[in-house]
Amino acid sequence: MNGSAILHETRTRLRLAVARDADIDAAREYLRSLPGVREVRANPTLHCLVVQHDGAALTRAAVLQGLRGASAQSRRQRGAVFGDGLAKRAAWTPFALAAAVPVLPRSLRGGAALASIAARIATQPERLRRDAPAVLLDASSLIALAISGQPGSVSAAVLLRWVSELMSTRMVRQADDLLDHLVPQEAGKYSALRDGADASAWSWWPLRALRSGDRVRLFPGDVVPLDGCIVAGTCTLAPAAADHAARSVAPGDHVAAGERLSEGTVEMRAEADAASSRLERMRAHIRHAIGARDPIGRLASNIERLVSLPVTAAAIVYAFTGDAARAAGMLHADPKKGLDLAVPLAREAALYALARRGLLASGLEAVDRLAAAHTLVLQDTGVLATGRWTIESVRTADGGEPEPVRRWFAAWADTPVDVLDRASFPDLLVRQWIRHGALLRDGDRELHLASPARLQRVWGLHLSDRPEQLASESDAALRRELAVVAQGRVVARVVLMSPLRPAAIEQLKTLAWLGFKRIAIFVEGDGSGDAEPAVVVPAAGLRRVVRVPDDRGLRTDWLADAMRDGAPLVMVHSVLRDLLPPGSVSLTVMDADAGSHGVLLGDPLASLIVARQLAIIVQRRLRLHQAGAVAANAGVMVSGALQWAPPMVTVVLHHVFAIALLLDSLRVESLASAPLQRPSPVQGRSDTSARHQGTIHDELMGETA
Repeated sequence: MNGSAILHETRTRLRLAVARDADIDAAREYLRSLPGVREVRANPTLHCLVVQHDGAALTRAAVLQGLRGASAQSRRQRGAVFGDGLAKRAAWTPFALAAAVPVLPRSLRGGAALASIAARIATQPERLRRDAPAVLLDASSLIALAISGQPGSVSAAVLLRWVSELMSTRMVRQADDLLDHLVPQEAGKYSALRDGADASAWSWWPLRALRSGDRVRLFPGDVVPLDGCIVAGTCTLAPAAADHAARSVAPGDHVAAGERLSEGTVEMRAEADAASSRLERMRAHIRHAIGARDPIGRLASNIERLVSLPVTAAAIVYAFTGDAARAAGMLHADPKKGLDLAVPLAREAALYALARRGLLASGLEAVDRLAAAHTLVLQDTGVLATGRWTIESVRTADGGEPEPVRRWFAAWADTPVDVLDRASFPDLLVRQWIRHGALLRDGDRELHLASPARLQRVWGLHLSDRPEQLASESDAALRRELAVVAQGRVVARVVLMSPLRPAAIEQLKTLAWLGFKRIAIFVEGDGSGDAEPAVVVPAAGLRRVVRVPDDRGLRTDWLADAMRDGAPLVMVHSVLRDLLPPGSVSLTVMDADAGSHGVLLGDPLASLIVARQLAIIVQRRLRLHQAGAVAANAGVMVSGALQWAPPMVTVVLHHVFAIALLLDSLRVESLASAPLQRPSPVQGRSDTSARHQGTIHDELMGETA
């Protein structure tokens, strides 16, 4: 773009002429996405854009380059419009030919059916290259039907496959849009200030060059590139799932890579590089979910036994009557023909609906287990509690000022001292402190951070006057105490606090109402065996709550007892994957490593409630589909065996029901936006029994409320 395209310019404002053949709306949206661009306004009448930016030379160059690229892209797209339109029209050819078969003269129906088969193959070059045997076998079976004088069957089959592929393509586009929201693409460059640099040294750095300690400036619409802590400004972050609320953050709050700013401008201090951010963990979760998906056509075990009924019945009829036409008519009632197309589509619609509502699942097998489970295991840290720890109190051994201790903690946590009062530390960091401690050199002194168990094991010291556990719901939180050791003696004690998630007690009651008869909380302690989760049993409305301590043997025994009835178990955790019994479902929070059956987005308890409701609805809907297909096709089969209707009517009835089944499978997608109500008590049970639906029975702990 030459200088004549710049109609007017100030230090932070550009008025640019847009080429008449360029798409001004696309150019505006592209320029809005550039880093450093504050606002872009379009004037379609004058065909110009007004760009407000941060005044940096790199931003100005990026705007001019982007506008030039947008103009060139528009010309290329117009050059490809004819080809794209031709391809779209060609995709309708099999549909048109198949739909024309019933209305054509009898002498032309066979040729039209063969033409629809050939057009279907011609419009699937990519699938033909990827899986040629499947395409050719499918085409061969249709050709055999057309040659044998059944063009109506070919027409219905081609129409059915065309509708299925059209719906599947739509689902793929929606899934891509959802993944773009869950795993957004970061900008190529960010405005950053190197750690230790002068405050005037802000410049644009590529994403791969950002590292821990850098200050990064973020604007509305930006994707957070790294996990970090807000040090200046306030903003609102977009929700992770449809049912979740936006989150407001201020200095001291932590943000994770992949979150998007909807309002406000902030500065954050990076705590890790891009390779170890939560966004990369989410990408790993998605790769694992795609790679671990179950077979797409799997049916319920009690339904799968019945799908061979038409073949068996046709063989028996043919053996006793010798009537090949009657046996062939019965074979048209094979329920697998409709289910083979409807089940994969319903599966994709169900997984899409679950992902929209907060559960990224790997397949329907995990959804079935979630719907059928009677036992729920929750990890206390990161699930029941928020997973963020703050400093509640600092006590020094000699009664001195706590400021040196705060400075040491800021160094251990790699957090600025000025935001330490409002800062919080992630579960991963606190877990490392508890298990392995931390070391800091302060002048000629070595300072060690140790949990009570590590303090006793390494130095032989004990902490007296441990803080009492909570006894009221108004201040529900988890607490951990750490000691600062210098020269073999405790010089300070720090209590960390992690509050329970908002409405955690009510969410536990809701989960009990959803059919979880056993609920256990696995306590993650410091190895001393005396840590307890802060769950107030009377307020929870449950008679007993199982608290399983941080002991692998006790946990294994409890899980074995819980699995004795053979029902699957749901475990929601961040680090307990190794304890999962076979046949159960493992759900993790977003910050956990990949390798589980599903990821709960946002608030894990809120997402679990919605996912449990959806899983029950989806399981019921899919089993109804499969049972309905078997029942309807059995009726069609009986009609064909008794010759109540001509063979063509049997074929039409079968395919009409298959199309109805296909369309109803797509309705599962509507669960993504349907409001979900809290379930009613189980019918036939008293109110008292229903209130205690989630009562925990635990012989291990022997604990009663």
